Amino acid sequence: MTVPYDLPQFADEADADRRWWILGLGALSLDLVSALAGDRPLSAAEKDLLDGLEQSRGPSYYSDILYAITHRYFSPDDAEDHWRAILHHKFELSGTLGRNVRIVVAALDYLSNITAHMDSATLVDEEHLDGIVELSLRDGLTDLFNHTYFYQQIDFEVRRYVRYGTPVSLVLIDIDDFKAVNDTFGHRQGDMILAAMGRKLMSVSREADVCCRYGGEEFAVILPMTDVTEAGAIAVRLNRELAERLPDGRVVTVSIGVASCGTKTGTSRDLVERADAALYQVKRSGKNRVLVDAGVDAGPEAGG
Repeated sequence: MTVPYDLPQFADEADADRRWWILGLGALSLDLVSALAGDRPLSAAEKDLLDGLEQSRGPSYYSDILYAITHRYFSPDDAEDHWRAILHHKFELSGTLGRNVRIVVAALDYLSNITAHMDSATLVDEEHLDGIVELSLRDGLTDLFNHTYFYQQIDFEVRRYVRYGTPVSLVLIDIDDFKAVNDTFGHRQGDMILAAMGRKLMSVSREADVCCRYGGEEFAVILPMTDVTEAGAIAVRLNRELAERLPDGRVVTVSIGVASCGTKTGTSRDLVERADAALYQVKRSGKNRVLVDAGVDAGPEAGG
């Protein structure tokens, strides 16, 4: 079994990146780490997966293991030593008690009572924790990802583009004359429009696309592995599909700005600003259409 994801390492890897690898992709679930520690047998496919992760992640592999158990970050310089010490502690505890002590218990005892690295540990069921994380990343009205998650993911995708040359595009969507909708029909009707557009956005987007509520009446769609031509075509379809009809028969439309990474795109801010500028131009020149940023050019060589 091969590793199903490209797993780059970043020297300045942030907590958002760790959540992506550990929680978002689930490549190192707690159950898999438990099997690695001997709590149950590893399948051949799981062993191949772990070997691939160790090779791909390098020194961060052991940080990932401890993060999967504790949801706290340990630097690569310390994590491998801690992991080996925890395994040794698990073996000693199991021998003393005459039964298998699972890795979570061994890690908690070692890090709390022996090294004091975790002085305020709390037991939380992994499924419950995943639910908490998911809720913290979602907008309550539309169920799309929220503004915080958007910036985590666009930053990740642009950093991957800069390092590997993998294309990424961004679509920013603004509901036309949304203030007039609220003023005429009330905020409840405005919320219904937002929720309906959120549902449509999810239904017509591809599985890999990241759909977010960017602001009050703005949505954003991150399009991984998508060049400017394909992004423009997707935006045209969204412009058509997202239109919503009001109680008086009028149609609420959207304006869309599109940008894709090029050699002038060094940060996520660059890409967002270009898509936002395209959207602003649409809003000024008639609304209800799509404008693709014309500044895209050839991207960097992979590995640059």
